[in-house]
Amino acid sequence: MSIGQGRLSQFGHSLVANTVAFLRGGSPDKSEAVRRAEVVAVRPVVRGFSLGVGSYYILITVAHLFYEKGLALWVLDGLAALTMVACFFFFHHTRNTQRLEPLELTCLTLFSLMYLNVVTYQYFHVEPAKLVYFVLMILVFSTAGITPRVVVPCAVVCLVTMYGLAHKYGILSQYIWIGLAGVATALGMSVLLRQAILRAVHARVQADTLRDEAQALANCDVLTGLPNRRRFFDEMSHTLSMQKQDGVEFDLALIDLDGFKPVNDIYGHSVGDALLVAVAGRLRTLCAGRGFVARLGGDEFAIILTGVADDEALKGFGAHLCDVLKEPYMLSGVAANISASVGFVRSTGPFLTTSQYLERADYALYYAKQNLRGAPVIFSQKHETEMRDFGLIDQTLRSSDLERELFILFQPQYDVVENRTIGFEALARWNSPKLGLVRPDIFIRAAERSGLISQITLLLLRKALADVKSWPQDMRVSFNLSTRDLRSTTSIADICQTVRESGLDPKRIEFEITETAMLSDFEQACEALNRLKAMGCRIALDDFGSGYSSFSYIHRLPVNKIKIDRSFVVQLLKHQTAQKIIKTIIDLCKNLHLDCVIEGVETETELNKLRQVGARYIQGFLFSKPLTADGVDEYLSMEARQSQTGQHDTTGLFMARSVVS
Repeated sequence: MSIGQGRLSQFGHSLVANTVAFLRGGSPDKSEAVRRAEVVAVRPVVRGFSLGVGSYYILITVAHLFYEKGLALWVLDGLAALTMVACFFFFHHTRNTQRLEPLELTCLTLFSLMYLNVVTYQYFHVEPAKLVYFVLMILVFSTAGITPRVVVPCAVVCLVTMYGLAHKYGILSQYIWIGLAGVATALGMSVLLRQAILRAVHARVQADTLRDEAQALANCDVLTGLPNRRRFFDEMSHTLSMQKQDGVEFDLALIDLDGFKPVNDIYGHSVGDALLVAVAGRLRTLCAGRGFVARLGGDEFAIILTGVADDEALKGFGAHLCDVLKEPYMLSGVAANISASVGFVRSTGPFLTTSQYLERADYALYYAKQNLRGAPVIFSQKHETEMRDFGLIDQTLRSSDLERELFILFQPQYDVVENRTIGFEALARWNSPKLGLVRPDIFIRAAERSGLISQITLLLLRKALADVKSWPQDMRVSFNLSTRDLRSTTSIADICQTVRESGLDPKRIEFEITETAMLSDFEQACEALNRLKAMGCRIALDDFGSGYSSFSYIHRLPVNKIKIDRSFVVQLLKHQTAQKIIKTIIDLCKNLHLDCVIEGVETETELNKLRQVGARYIQGFLFSKPLTADGVDEYLSMEARQSQTGQHDTTGLFMARSVVS
């Protein structure tokens, strides 16, 4: 069979299939969502048809007054007026119809009235030339009829009537082919129109499904099933409104797990994730009917409590909470023991904002971890005074030689399609002579609280860009910006100046922002990012999925890249939903022409799962741990050697690069 014959045969099969589907009225097992969407799609067709026919019969009613007499006037004018009234009645009556059957009934009623008008006219005025009106009605019915149950019977009745009258007038031979041509045209128009409507309906349902998935992603923590950070902020806004309007009192608790990191490091992320799920389950049970529980990220949880009478009752609840979370966990044969510290802040004082409540609860939690680990602490006036003193980290930062103590490590971002590294993320590190190696999240938060972050950002950026100069020209560096960096026009101006002074092409520099940093002052953040983008720098949205995860603001940000948080990756082998969500985000990025980097990939199994959903850019320990500047040079040299020898085995790369790390 030739190619042309094959295509013709394929077209014929498609036409037959579409025609059969049309005559059957579509798939009988359509989902309720598809049915609702179909009603929404065809309702304007029916209402538009009603309005058009009603307007037409206004003219016909008036015309009959001039051209008809006697009984013909009364019958034809009355029938035309009835048709007109029915059209406008159904136009109004179907405006909010949610079911298909009333729309079908509307079409059948109006078609019947139009048919009666034409037949009655022929009864009073035998005009063989106007039998063609029946063919016109068939064409009109085929375009306005929304289902085969409407189109087919109306078309058959019109065709039979036309043939009957033509036979009576002795001109049947003249109208046989006209009728057949009209029916064939009508069937084709109906098939094409219905297929177009169904395609639009399915596209809309698919878009709604993606939107629902995105909404679920935006409000729910994928690992624990608890509300996530975005949902927590929404609930806090509602709670504060209730406080101001009705005087409703509440208590905010921040919970941090003590001993979680050793469990995670010793037994692996799978056990660590199972532990977080178990903790979430205990919190959900403990707070059932008493409060709102959310996971803010990592091993940090929040509770909004209502109905607690006094400080003693709140301490009692906190102590019970700590006892519940302290009970041993049996996780896949592993016995894990942790504790929890809790920081409370009460709403009995002056009205505060969400961020102010969080700041105070966070300080109470910090105090508990530093002084009463595994116990609850209620924020007090004493803590208010201490908080103004910034704390130990802030004091150490201010007295340190930051130029000497702060340094940068780099972690590769790998393209699994082209089998090459495309860039590195710059990671801030602080080795304090007094405190030792301080966790980045701790000293960055302290620096933000103290106002030192702008100074630290510029210092680290200069160091990172100096190291990048020795890299290949096609290699980019990603650098994280903080909330204060985005909110300060001076800081952004200094960052721009630092980029210009570095001599690097701005296209090689990518600034990463978190959802929290961006949403603290959205408009200012957009302005700051646009300034960086105008220089030629790239913008990445970091840790997507661990916090707000809202799709509603992505189109308003000048981002080039989205980084999916590891919390999704760790669920790939356990829940198929995680794989679907990752695919949804990847597809969204493709549609928006954004790069998508998957963070925290540590195993070949995870990588293979990600390949199946179209992931391309990967970052994680599978390829390399964070490297020093010298380690980057050795890393790139090793990659170049392997590229020359044609070796692109992922396991081989990891083994070789682990030595460099």
